[in-house]
Amino acid sequence: MQTSVDWRRSGNRRLFPYWKTGLVILCGLLAAGCGSFGQVQPFDGNSNAANGERIYFTATSDRGSQITYRGGPDLGGMMMGTYLTCAACHGPDGRGGTHWMHMQVMEAPDIRLVALNEEMEEHGGEEHAEGGFDLEEFRRAVIEGLHPDGEPLSQDMPHWQMSEADLADLYAFLKSLP
Repeated sequence: MQTSVDWRRSGNRRLFPYWKTGLVILCGLLAAGCGSFGQVQPFDGNSNAANGERIYFTATSDRGSQITYRGGPDLGGMMMGTYLTCAACHGPDGRGGTHWMHMQVMEAPDIRLVALNEEMEEHGGEEHAEGGFDLEEFRRAVIEGLHPDGEPLSQDMPHWQMSEADLADLYAFLKSLP
């Protein structure tokens, strides 16, 4: 007595070639999608904001270096073979939001300069209202992980390690966001 169904003897034998074809197409689509993930788009290099945009989305500089970091979100060593970027947490428009990363909720703030300046006016008093969020305060946040008032940023914020020129370019890009 036969207890299992042999697909070769059942009426499903005709479906097998279609199943294989479907699997090959699915794998091809996945490979194509992954192949474009993280690719560096060409930049014109005419402005500091162009390199800043590259840094924001790829964590690489057009000066030929990868931007590294220490600390940041605990990803368990798994980001599908990629590395962390600013856009991974703060989004493509810099507006931040709530993210789920490895069963953890992370709140990424809005880092557009217009939003940071508004926050400083609300919480920083007179001393910051005129100048706004400047490059030095940006450096302290990105490199040292500190708010303008000296308080530490969230432990989810990596401490990025980049040159002063790359930092200025990233700042220029964030200033360009509406």
